[in-house]
Amino acid sequence: MRDRQTEDYRWLAGPEPVAQVAHPEKEMALVEGEMVPAEEALTEIAQKIIQAKKPMLVVPARIIMWSWEEDAPIKAKALRELADAMGAEIRPIFDVRPEYPIARTAVEINPFHGDLVIAHEDYDVVVFYGVECLYADVALKIISQGTKCYTIALCGKLGHVDASITLRDTGIERVKKLTEIIRTMRQRDRAEKYQCAK
Repeated sequence: MRDRQTEDYRWLAGPEPVAQVAHPEKEMALVEGEMVPAEEALTEIAQKIIQAKKPMLVVPARIIMWSWEEDAPIKAKALRELADAMGAEIRPIFDVRPEYPIARTAVEINPFHGDLVIAHEDYDVVVFYGVECLYADVALKIISQGTKCYTIALCGKLGHVDASITLRDTGIERVKKLTEIIRTMRQRDRAEKYQCAK
């Protein structure tokens, strides 16, 4: 009869975590995987946006297009001002599964194929604000792995570690602050160019 070999019980490593980086702590942000103060991150975000050739702002359709929430008009106004300061197009992301096989890349973001829109339109910086975490996580992961687009997530909750820069607990006041930082930087750049031209 054959001897049966017994093996001692052993611990095996579990599956790899979804993200290798922890979410940012309160009043902090992740900038390319490094934890920095939120104020510093706002300046970094503004610089990336100003350097962008073709930025895009992705927001939930329920905020920018419809007044389903009590404060939607206030948020929509602030987001339109941000897009104007950015020089960006606004693309709504719908909270429902898009119809297949139709992909209307010219007018909306399909949360499961954001890379198609970016590739189709050649966006180089994309800013997500207020997008449901489920959709944002999927879209950011696909965009970061399928394009060379720089991603920024302005999240109202914990942030999104798949974005190049993620800022947590981002309310509309922080959006307004970012808008002002961008405007100030653009005015300073124009003043410097004007001085150099003299």
